[in-house]
Amino acid sequence: MGRSSKKSKVMVLGTFHMRYTPDLKRIDIDESIVQQRQKEIRKVVESLKEYNPTKIAFEIVKEDNDSLNKEFQQYLDGTFKLGVNEIHQFGFQTAAELNHRQVYAIDWMDTVGNMGLGQVLDWAKEEQPDMYNLIHEYYRPKLQLDIKGNSIHELVRECNSESRIKLDHEMYMAIARIGKGIEYIGMDWLRWWYQRNLTIYKNLAEITNASCDRTLLIIGAAHVHLVSQFLVESGLFEVISPNEYLNKSKG
Repeated sequence: MGRSSKKSKVMVLGTFHMRYTPDLKRIDIDESIVQQRQKEIRKVVESLKEYNPTKIAFEIVKEDNDSLNKEFQQYLDGTFKLGVNEIHQFGFQTAAELNHRQVYAIDWMDTVGNMGLGQVLDWAKEEQPDMYNLIHEYYRPKLQLDIKGNSIHELVRECNSESRIKLDHEMYMAIARIGKGIEYIGMDWLRWWYQRNLTIYKNLAEITNASCDRTLLIIGAAHVHLVSQFLVESGLFEVISPNEYLNKSKG
């Protein structure tokens, strides 16, 4: 993609994960709750449709792009039941109703010899309990989402508020401080986290290759700060806040 006077638009929709993932932030929602809350999910879908994306990308590793699109085609054909996850509930419904013929997998999850986040936190619990407590007693409670007291639409809007995005990234900067002397324990995981988000940026830039593109990325909220930063700093993209559209339909 070269430079042009008109920048391509990208909306990075941060969301919670509806089912178990190794992420620090998730909400476990069963199928019955998803069915009961379809009106709330529809509010999110309608907001995304108003943005009118030309391409929709997901937090799915790029190697699984073919299988992702096989599922999407089955959904278009009426032979696929949507699962309890944000990709299907938000993404597939939006893409289908906008008559998209394909969707895009843009994630990367290869290991590069680094420690996992769980290992980092286990180390901190034993060797640096002040940092462990900072993350688990200060940041995590502030970032916890309340599925019982809020609608799904409200939760998604909260995920994309500037204050929450800032606090989310601040927690990762706290993880960077885990370690002693020349043991850069938190940094060992964080270098992978930055590499992952840079790779997502690269893959996103690859599919957002025309000035008329309006790409939508649906991804875990923890990624929003870095992916948006990389998009802006490239000088190639205009990053659109999802709350410009979500706030039009509150509740």
